[in-house]
Amino acid sequence: MFKEETIRWKKKRKKRAIFIVVALFLSGFLYLHFGGPGSNYFKLSLNRLLHPVPAFKHIIIEHNSTKKRLTPGQIFHIHPSDSLKIGKISTSIPFNKGIRLYSQGFDVNALEKEMVVTKLLPNQDMFRHYTYTITIKHNNNKIGEVGLVISPSLEDWLTKANRIIDPQKRINFLQTATNEEGDNLQIKMRLADEYLIQKRWKEGAHIIESLLEEKEDLPAGRQAGLSAPIISGQADLNLMKKLVDAYEHLHYYNKVIATLKKMLIHSPEDLDLRLRLAELLEKKGRIKEAVEEYTIILPQLTTNEKITCMKNIGYLLFQAGQKNKALHWYLKAAKYDKKDPNLYYNIGSIYDELKKPKLAEKYLRFALELKKDDVEGRLRLGQSLFNKNKLKEAKKYVKEILKRKPNHLDALILFANIVEKEGDKDALRNIYKQILSHDLKNKIILFNLGVLETEQGNLQKGLHYFERLVKIDPKDTQAREALFDIYQRQKRNDLAFNQAIMLIKFFPKKISYYSYIFTHLIALNEFEQLAQYMIMGVKANPKNFELRQYLILVYLKLKKNELAVKEIMEALKLQPNNINLLHQLAKIHEGTGNLDQALQVYKKILDISPDDEKAGKAYLRLRLKLLHDGKR
Repeated sequence: MFKEETIRWKKKRKKRAIFIVVALFLSGFLYLHFGGPGSNYFKLSLNRLLHPVPAFKHIIIEHNSTKKRLTPGQIFHIHPSDSLKIGKISTSIPFNKGIRLYSQGFDVNALEKEMVVTKLLPNQDMFRHYTYTITIKHNNNKIGEVGLVISPSLEDWLTKANRIIDPQKRINFLQTATNEEGDNLQIKMRLADEYLIQKRWKEGAHIIESLLEEKEDLPAGRQAGLSAPIISGQADLNLMKKLVDAYEHLHYYNKVIATLKKMLIHSPEDLDLRLRLAELLEKKGRIKEAVEEYTIILPQLTTNEKITCMKNIGYLLFQAGQKNKALHWYLKAAKYDKKDPNLYYNIGSIYDELKKPKLAEKYLRFALELKKDDVEGRLRLGQSLFNKNKLKEAKKYVKEILKRKPNHLDALILFANIVEKEGDKDALRNIYKQILSHDLKNKIILFNLGVLETEQGNLQKGLHYFERLVKIDPKDTQAREALFDIYQRQKRNDLAFNQAIMLIKFFPKKISYYSYIFTHLIALNEFEQLAQYMIMGVKANPKNFELRQYLILVYLKLKKNELAVKEIMEALKLQPNNINLLHQLAKIHEGTGNLDQALQVYKKILDISPDDEKAGKAYLRLRLKLLHDGKR
């Protein structure tokens, strides 16, 4: 046993000696090969071995217990509810001596233990986009970095929004989601839907418009010759339907029309869309376009629907003044529907306007044959005949109506118009009274009865009707004028005066009422009251000479000489050479002791009328007096 151990020990020494010799040989060879005496190669190599250059190779992160390898510059996307743990960091530094991790705003070192990411976010708010840079440092020097992006999923946003009860808070949250997820169409659409649910139509429409504009801006979004975006599918069609509803609530009808037309580019056979467009065009008075749309719809309709549509097209064309085209469609409808009296009325009316009376009467009679008890139809035909001055025929139809309905108000009024044209005043009076018995406050009938009785000399009866009318409508000036006239004719001056006072309020520029007021109050010596009315008249008619004369006379009666002089001066602006006014002015000056002024006025009268004897005597008298008094 000892001998074997000795042999083994000798073999080991022999191997070690061989190794040392080979190592020395190689060392010498390398020393001579790489520079010989004085070379630092081995020194530098040894230094690099002991002090390597710091370099980051990769980092292992356990993501939801699954290891992920991140290389320099790589960006790692995760969800806030994910769990992370920092595993191995691979660098060129032996044992990672001096290696540490740093991330501004994010406690990366907390990930030495497995942790849910949300706990490390500001306020633990997961509904934000966070971007962090994890820096790998050797001592204080950066040797590499990886990126970390943390963001919620679309489902997170939508689930949270659906759980918010308060409508405004839900809107605010979805606005935040839109800001955070700028290009996410689903979130934008969810916000738009929320606006529409809350009837905030303008905001909802604005978002949908922006979504459609984004699609329009895509390269495939346009085709040559089309200004509208091409609808790419049912989703875009649904967007436009929502936009149309919003526009309708906002009353943006032109935009509704434009959007419906875009939708029909994609779905030209969509009957509901085209019908909706046609009805809106009709509503907005765009008759030509509405007719075009209804005409396109027509082949797709059932027989009954076609009849209704043809009648509507005829009506629209008639409203647009295209009578011949309207007649064409009405006649077309009449081929299918021979039991609609209104259709025959319309056809008859158009023939009447086209100066084809025989055809007009033919179709109007067709209408009445269909409805033996059609009172309104007979009234319509009677009115039409009356308008054409066919009084006898018109009277026949009205009598048929009154036979069935003796108190039919419109028929009675038409009958009254007929007998008035015929000149039968007794019949007219009876019809008016019959109308009035059913309509006690009919102002037109009251007035007409008043006029009729007055014209026939029955002033008291006429007065009765006009007084009733004024009680019903105190502002009826025609009735008041009639009362004024009757009261004058009856010499009931106080009542006529009262009407004149009311009438100048309605007609302040009508001079005849002031003249009556003047005459009435002068006779009563009511000068103070008269002055008030004449001032009103002059104010309303400053250039009327007659009213100023009235006012001057009132001031003279009231001995208000200064006011009289003022009005005379205003009247002289209208008639500078009026001799009577100048005599009045001179007399006032003389009476108040203003002899110089009176003398000047008399001189002016003589300049205008040298033969005025009265002015000449007064002028001479005043001159002598002034000379005697030493003033001249």
